[in-house]
Amino acid sequence: MNRMKRVIFRVDASVQMGMGHLTRCLTLANILAEGRTASCFLMRSHAAALAPLIQSYGHLVRLLPDPQVSNPQAANSDQSYAHWLPTTWQQDAEQTFQVMEEIGPADWLVVDHYSLDVNWENACRRHGLRILVIDDLADRPHDCEILLDQNLVQQMETRYRERVSHSCVQLLGPRYALLRPEFVEQRRLLSGRSGDIGRILVCFGGSDPTNDTAKALQAIASLGSPEIAVDVVIGQSNPHAKSIAQLCDELPRAQVHRSANNMAELMRRADLSIGAGGGMSWERCCLGLPAVVVDIAANQVSALAALAHAGAALYLGSSSSVTAEALADAIRSLQAEPARVKVLGEAALALVDGQGSGRVRLELTSRF
Repeated sequence: MNRMKRVIFRVDASVQMGMGHLTRCLTLANILAEGRTASCFLMRSHAAALAPLIQSYGHLVRLLPDPQVSNPQAANSDQSYAHWLPTTWQQDAEQTFQVMEEIGPADWLVVDHYSLDVNWENACRRHGLRILVIDDLADRPHDCEILLDQNLVQQMETRYRERVSHSCVQLLGPRYALLRPEFVEQRRLLSGRSGDIGRILVCFGGSDPTNDTAKALQAIASLGSPEIAVDVVIGQSNPHAKSIAQLCDELPRAQVHRSANNMAELMRRADLSIGAGGGMSWERCCLGLPAVVVDIAANQVSALAALAHAGAALYLGSSSSVTAEALADAIRSLQAEPARVKVLGEAALALVDGQGSGRVRLELTSRF
């Protein structure tokens, strides 16, 4: 009897990193499980609180021990994300290798981590398994069979040309966005949006370290539109949960959703979203949700600029420079132009069909 196929995911998550990397890996693991492929997640021990979430889907979790001292290379490195790894890449690769030896043969190693590159990937090849890299920075070389970048950016087709081998299969653009099945289900339930704004969804990711959620709520409060319903989604790791709840209490029709498990439904019901970039951009597009967006990290800028260029979002700029007043002005302008809101949603809907997870699964399983 053939053994069950196995995929290993090397990914981390934290308030600083956000939940996006883990979310997209978990989405891929879940759709692979439908074809009887087992997954094991390797994460640093600082992410131990997230293990029950991963295990609730039936996946194995192994925590890599964090060192007692910080990574000495990170303090002196020019690499923007080196500090995301609390140890050296060599030790991380060795620990990863040890776990792979313990759990037995695997068919693919999926790595989604800004602090790891071709050196780590070369070291992990001692098992002879194939590697899928999930990236969206295009700032370092990779040694992999498949590279996935689900973002819409300028020069998308060429920016990895010098960073991967000629034989590497590149899956580029939101056609390969790793969205959960519920987004496809809710897309089928969509009815035409009128462009009128009666319900606003506010979400800046699971952790929102810059607390842009509060800024958005202050903007909505200043509109003087008590009839607008507001859904506010924050994660368990959000450090500002108490103050956000207080701001929502001051709005007549605001509701806080903590770690919502019905995000797709909330997006379908909303008429406008206020949020950041990352994976949520493609979720909003899949449901044709018009959005006012700011970037909360440098790696979100190019994708949000491309979305704005495609007419699929109103991009205001960086969180550090966008005020509550600027957000309020943007919402007021859209309130006055329902036709513009409708066009934003239609452009977004045309970009993402929600089938990306299936396409990535096919690429992996066809090479088992």
